Amino acid sequence: MFVKTETGAAMTAAQIIAAHPLTLFPTPFAPPDGYAPLADIAPPAHDPDTQRLEPLAPVKVGSVWEPRWQVVNRPAQTVAEELAAAKEAKNAEINAARLAANTSTFAHAGKVFACDQLSRSDIDGTNGFVTLYGALPPGWPGGWKAVDNTYLPINDVAAWKDFYTSMFAAGAANFAKAQTLKASLDAATTLAQVRGIVW
Repeated sequence: MFVKTETGAAMTAAQIIAAHPLTLFPTPFAPPDGYAPLADIAPPAHDPDTQRLEPLAPVKVGSVWEPRWQVVNRPAQTVAEELAAAKEAKNAEINAARLAANTSTFAHAGKVFACDQLSRSDIDGTNGFVTLYGALPPGWPGGWKAVDNTYLPINDVAAWKDFYTSMFAAGAANFAKAQTLKASLDAATTLAQVRGIVW
């Protein structure tokens, strides 16, 4: 950035070139007389969620031109609308994360078991039979295959109930986690707080 010393206006190299269409500029760019480099100074700290920077006229300090800004609050309604939209999106994100967790895996007896849509259908179908008849289904293979391709022996209804309870417990834990996150989301008053809520 540069400054036009006569007016104190900040200008980019492209703006200077456009203002002097008949001038052949060197490479690398160097401004003609009447312009000076603008010091590379970081803008003041501000919260971009609720504030914006408004450039002011550069100021000459000794022989150096320095940029200046003022921090301006963004409209309260805009900030509120963005917060509401962020909360809605985060709520959907939590729901999606819970669904993904519920349809991934669960642990039981030192092994990990698939709980995707197909696996869950098989597990629920078996559990339905056990619930109806109080026995394992005909042709029962004697166990359930884990994700590492090993088998967990399930030789009776009690062992099956323990297995199914572990899946239920995993789902219940996911639900509790989602509710805790949503409580934090309800209490959030800033975009930073909303962004900080992660599964």
